[in-house]
Amino acid sequence: MQKIDKSRILAKPSGVTLEKHEADVVLEAKAICQMIPASINYYSMLTGKDLAKRLHVSALLHDEGKALCNSWQDACRKDYANFLYWKDRNPSGSFKEYSYNNPNEAGENMRKSGVRHEMFSLQPTIARNLPMPLLAAIAAHHSKLGYHFKTKWEVNDLFAEYWKRFKRASNEVIESENLQLVCDKAYEFWAIRGLLQLADNRASAREEGEYVADIKQFSYCFPFAQKRGIQRLIEQNWNNDLLLVRAPTGAGKTDASLLWASRQIEAHKADRLVVAMPTRFTANALAVNVAETLSSTGIYHSSAWFSKQKLVNNGDISRQEALAQHKMARLLVSPVTVCTIDHLLMSLTLTREDHHLIDFNLANSCVVIDEADFYDEFVLANIKFLLEVLRLWKVPVLIMSASLPESSLEMYRSIGYDVKKILEDSNNTDNKRDRLEICNIIDYELVNELAYLVDICIERENGIIYLNTVDKAVATYRLVKKSVEESGKNIPVIMYHSRFTEPDKLRKEKMLLDVLGRNAWENGSAKGIAILTQIGEISINISSEVMVTDLCPIDRLMQRAGRLCRFSHKVGLMYVVVPYKDGVIYPAPYGSYSQETNAWMPCKAFIDTKGVLKCGRYSAETLVRLLNRVYLEVPQLGEKANDNANTLKLMFMNNWLINPEEKWQEDDTCANNWSSRNIAPQGLAFVRRPDSPYFRNYSEYTEFQLSESVSMPTYLLEKGRKAHKIDLHKITIGSDEPFFINVIREGFYNFNTGFDLSETVEDNFL
Repeated sequence: MQKIDKSRILAKPSGVTLEKHEADVVLEAKAICQMIPASINYYSMLTGKDLAKRLHVSALLHDEGKALCNSWQDACRKDYANFLYWKDRNPSGSFKEYSYNNPNEAGENMRKSGVRHEMFSLQPTIARNLPMPLLAAIAAHHSKLGYHFKTKWEVNDLFAEYWKRFKRASNEVIESENLQLVCDKAYEFWAIRGLLQLADNRASAREEGEYVADIKQFSYCFPFAQKRGIQRLIEQNWNNDLLLVRAPTGAGKTDASLLWASRQIEAHKADRLVVAMPTRFTANALAVNVAETLSSTGIYHSSAWFSKQKLVNNGDISRQEALAQHKMARLLVSPVTVCTIDHLLMSLTLTREDHHLIDFNLANSCVVIDEADFYDEFVLANIKFLLEVLRLWKVPVLIMSASLPESSLEMYRSIGYDVKKILEDSNNTDNKRDRLEICNIIDYELVNELAYLVDICIERENGIIYLNTVDKAVATYRLVKKSVEESGKNIPVIMYHSRFTEPDKLRKEKMLLDVLGRNAWENGSAKGIAILTQIGEISINISSEVMVTDLCPIDRLMQRAGRLCRFSHKVGLMYVVVPYKDGVIYPAPYGSYSQETNAWMPCKAFIDTKGVLKCGRYSAETLVRLLNRVYLEVPQLGEKANDNANTLKLMFMNNWLINPEEKWQEDDTCANNWSSRNIAPQGLAFVRRPDSPYFRNYSEYTEFQLSESVSMPTYLLEKGRKAHKIDLHKITIGSDEPFFINVIREGFYNFNTGFDLSETVEDNFL
């Protein structure tokens, strides 16, 4: 092949040459490999190949099509000429500024050419001797190795032949129906595919003068003079493939998990720590806690960007830096990433190109699953498949909870783990002391029947009231507010549920911490009544001496009880109230809704908890005994839960190499017929109209969405529209087709109660 002078060949319409860009990508690839020793070792063990060498070769060759395709090069030169013309009039301007101000002109000729340079990079003179993982990496480095782009592959005989080769390679693995083979092959391919894209993106960002976040290695130093019992136990048993730990509130579980992770990473069994939480609210709380002892903690979930945006608005970091850190967390590149379990489950669907890199990084992590709901068979079935994949990848896993039943051992063994017991600090005398007293167990239908319990909270000047639905939380807030006013006392009353905007949630959390947090109790200023739904069970570090709680499964009740006298050794007072509706027990959301009977059917754990609860004093130890009685046997996964988890398995196997036809947003928690949770489809309602119906791009729209919207089931949005509380408003993003958003009418959203639909419909949770 004739040698090409790459110093004269363009790689970008900004004027960056192919010689420079390839050198930049090679440099980034080398730097990445230096940060992932566990990945390098595992790749060599699995494939017998050198990951760093393979990545180096793919970095050298990934853009060769830009030199071999004259039409692409001609189009690029025309676009570069347009940029130079603009720069003559804007001498200090960058290509990024040019692109922002001239979005239609920048790169116009390249777009019109319709040429995919990565396909030309598979020319036989280049690709003849390359192994399939490198060919796939080159083909996919601009996200076009998928059925959505099938026609682009089939327009040229050479490209069509490669498309057939990729399909053959994919089908050979799929048709084996062997999950171990899929995991091994996927790992071999994803390593090159994902890391090449990461290196390419980082090189391009540097070339455009953008901020590029450093890739750091995990580093942790235990901050205390002595280790607690559970922390010593975890260190002693760190080498188990699966570690199950049960520990109550205040046992030091967060630092225990960091100690465990440091041992995994020191032994090159992992490159990073991933902590999966049940909800984004708990992920927020843990990320703040972990960040106190770790400087490089990423947090990723559906609204994590808002926290970054706040730092930008305050001038703490630049917008580019915030975006880069947010992306690092999404891809699990951060040395520690705190995310929701949904994020990991969604990545296993492989419905987006970046899922390949996320899953490769997951395969080289140690994973902590914190406080998974055992009563929720739908989530449990999904987690079982996640654990099955993690076991095949030899990923160390730590599952921690205050409410982990003995029967769970059987479930984890059925996945293939050789787990002997649940670790527990039996020498901890704190487990034996009385923590709470259940003073009464009361049936009720209307919240007004709870008035005398509210009076007890007012008398103590503190209390936490848990309701299972938003509607009852709103009604209870009004009852408490009125009762406090009538008492003449100055007691803050704060309600917190999911139907607030992100800025208001942050304000709510700060208010709760100010009145019922550790500092307030330690300085003697604690005073306030909190009305919470499920999102307040483990996400906010507050405490009270009195608690009123709707009946719920025992594992959830134990989490709620963890907020009683959290910062002292006093015995907290708990009142359990059992919700009824029309004379029938009302378990929502702990059960299933029957369309045939138009009624809720309670889950077994809800009913069994009702059966075992008695008035009296409870220690952490006695609560665990109740837990084991309720979950005496492994929960039987229903047909719907099993079918859903099997759908996830099929997507993982079918999409391992070629992306599916469908396109999904990055924060989706469902794909095709699969969902991470058994909840109604969700939508957004905006608390105000945008200042302009036109958004220049999706980034601009997303910022408005995160600060001005609330999420709720789509059926509630429809009922809100019928009740004339929500209007439709047309907006346009960039050059896309206009669409309608839901806007809450003025007067139906406020900081105290959020979006109130209680007069319209019931069964609103979280």
